[in-house]
Amino acid sequence: MSRFQLSLNVSDVDASVEFYSKLLGVKPAKHRDGYANFIVEDPPLKLIVIEAEGESGSINHVGIEYESGDEVASQTQRIAELELPVKVDDPHTCCFATQEKAWTIDADGIPWELYTVVDDTEHFGANPHGGTPLDVLLPPVSVEELEAALEDPNVVVIDAQGDDSYGTAHIAGTNHFDFNGVAEQAATTIASKDQRVLVYCTDKDCLGAEFVGTLLVEAGYSNVGRFPGGVEDWAASGRTVETGSGVSASS
Repeated sequence: MSRFQLSLNVSDVDASVEFYSKLLGVKPAKHRDGYANFIVEDPPLKLIVIEAEGESGSINHVGIEYESGDEVASQTQRIAELELPVKVDDPHTCCFATQEKAWTIDADGIPWELYTVVDDTEHFGANPHGGTPLDVLLPPVSVEELEAALEDPNVVVIDAQGDDSYGTAHIAGTNHFDFNGVAEQAATTIASKDQRVLVYCTDKDCLGAEFVGTLLVEAGYSNVGRFPGGVEDWAASGRTVETGSGVSASS
């Protein structure tokens, strides 16, 4: 039986375990330092609480847990044929388990995980959103470095917020990428695989930059960085943002 998964960022896993044990009427199936999960039979749900992964009280990611790798592969193929963005992970250890999984992402940057658990482990393993530490895969840059990049014709800066957030506010002079067909968009926007590329999203919890940046790296682009704070930090620094219509709006 498959089940819905909801993963939450929390400030105190032990306090969350106490609350959700009472709310859901079950004890955690797994409770480790900084991590716990609950398996609920009715309704079918896996609830995960994680410390130090993002802003407390926010969604880390959502997903569907399947019984087998064959089901994961079948569902991955199905959504790929529907032209949704798909990133397939190699089997690796994550969240105290060995997993087979794939990821997709919705129009607002919320990541969806399709996965199965192969075996339990004693170690947390990789970040839930990939095998390589994010700051290694997509090295962060400062707001000053991003500003300089926008003035440099040899650097491509990509907005990875999703259509709705892009229309609300974006950094002027950037290239908006849809989550579908990232490699195809890159081929018409980035001159070479070693050209400098910077990616940003809405704020530090938005995962669009991670999703698009990872796909660029997997497509062979070797000089990709990211601006972690996104539009929120850019505006907070006193710099100007634009709306989807191109009208300037100062923060």
